[in-house]
Amino acid sequence: MAEFASGAAGGRAAAGEATDGERVPGTLLTSPSPRAPGGSVCPEDCALSRKSSGLSSRVRARGGAHGGPGADDKPSHDCGPDPPNEPSCMMQVILCCVSMLEGADTQLLGAAMKALQQDIGMALSDISYMTISQMVSTNLAAPFWGILADRGILKRRTILLVGALGQGLVTIALAFIDDILPMVFLRALNGILLAALRPISNGIVADTTAESHRGKIFGRVQSALLMGMFVTTLCVVPMATEQVMGFQGWRVAFVLVGLVSVVVSVMVALLMEEPQRQEITSEAETSSSGRGGCHAVVDEVTSLLQFFKMPTFCVMIMQGIFGTIPWSVMGYMTLYFQLIGIENKQVAVLSSVGPICGAFGNVLGGLVADTLARKFHLHGRPLSAQITVAMGIPIIFMIFHGIPVERGSFWVYFVLNVAFGVLGSWAQSGTNFPILSHIVPSSARSRVMAWECALENSIANAVGPMVVSLLAERAFGYNFGDGNTGDQDWDSAKALGKAMTATICIPWAICFLAYTLLHWTYPRDVRRMEQKMREQDERCKTQVDPQVVGSLAQEDGPAFGA
Repeated sequence: MAEFASGAAGGRAAAGEATDGERVPGTLLTSPSPRAPGGSVCPEDCALSRKSSGLSSRVRARGGAHGGPGADDKPSHDCGPDPPNEPSCMMQVILCCVSMLEGADTQLLGAAMKALQQDIGMALSDISYMTISQMVSTNLAAPFWGILADRGILKRRTILLVGALGQGLVTIALAFIDDILPMVFLRALNGILLAALRPISNGIVADTTAESHRGKIFGRVQSALLMGMFVTTLCVVPMATEQVMGFQGWRVAFVLVGLVSVVVSVMVALLMEEPQRQEITSEAETSSSGRGGCHAVVDEVTSLLQFFKMPTFCVMIMQGIFGTIPWSVMGYMTLYFQLIGIENKQVAVLSSVGPICGAFGNVLGGLVADTLARKFHLHGRPLSAQITVAMGIPIIFMIFHGIPVERGSFWVYFVLNVAFGVLGSWAQSGTNFPILSHIVPSSARSRVMAWECALENSIANAVGPMVVSLLAERAFGYNFGDGNTGDQDWDSAKALGKAMTATICIPWAICFLAYTLLHWTYPRDVRRMEQKMREQDERCKTQVDPQVVGSLAQEDGPAFGA
């Protein structure tokens, strides 16, 4: 973290992060600083405080630290304006709509999985190829969009508009194709466009929300994603295998989701205002912000390597890989319930109740993590993640393996899905996003989230679906689709259930251990950040001409320096 904090003093203070005395037992963090208006925090030891920020601007007007006429063009290291506690209501609505769109697309293929096998003869491995192509493309493209946003090449509003509109058009095109190769290509293109949504939305939330409120706002946005999954599952599962106005139901569903994406893009174009961008405070970032071509590529590779010097970032990558593998295969849950023999309408309820309860669970998880962070400081958010993982593993085990398929019933699975949605979905909103927002300068937030998502999700999404299909078909005897197109297939259900249990429970056990490491790495990175901030403040003091400061201090009277 030290490599990034050199220019982050002003940006971190402006973001209201980690300088509010988040003391950890046995550590030497800074003492609590006074709360600034709006709930954010300005460090007590900032060289140019709010009283002196006006002075610093006048110093620059008289020639700045170096006395040159162009000194006022250089970024100031004083405490900038505080971010508001929360984004505006309209901004939250738009970000939630964008997130809901991503959730709808995420669940679309899983909800139509059985119909694709019956109507156009796809094998389970073919569907896995489509899933992998989209997810890997999404995560490889995410840093590209993050770089465009952080460097100011495109406005974040424009990126969200392009992503939503393009994703909608590609999804509509998918409804009119039967061959596997074009569908794999279009799903990959769909993933590239979908990648424009989450990193940019997360960066906007981090930039416009005080640190003490981020769990709550991330929880709302993540809940909207799950709401999109809920609505898609509830509508598409019963529709996919039926005829709608003479068309196969899954094709109609793809068109409808695409049209919703177009509507969201219109909302972004008409109603969203470009969020205020916090000033870049790092000299290295300032000098490289206007570079292009090969220099820009070198800068970004260097930036990525600097991220890896943060132990917390490395731990987040490790937990992300093993924590995302289970989520990448949750779409197979719909097929599992259908193979058991549960009616499609009840399957739609079962598959959708998880996301809707997960929406509540994300809000609850954000609040729980915020509360634990206030009580246990930098240990609170890792503890929240450990609790939710520990509760989620046994519930998933019961769903796919603990209850024999012959004895499974709608109400048993309903209760388990509700419990998992409420208790097993806290980590993203309460721990992952807030910690990533906390450990990097404001000017790098979109990039660090994009790189983190790209690295962890590319591996997880390439592994998860393929592992499930290989285990189910080659190890446990899954054969649905090979001449068996009935509504019930207990043998295939058992095979799929065993594959799901192995692919979910084992990675999550490793994820739990990874979150344990955050109890050591997270406070360490915050301490290093604070140390660099103090060093940066000292440099600010030495850069100001003492004669200019003295003359202005006399003008301001004894209050200056008080």
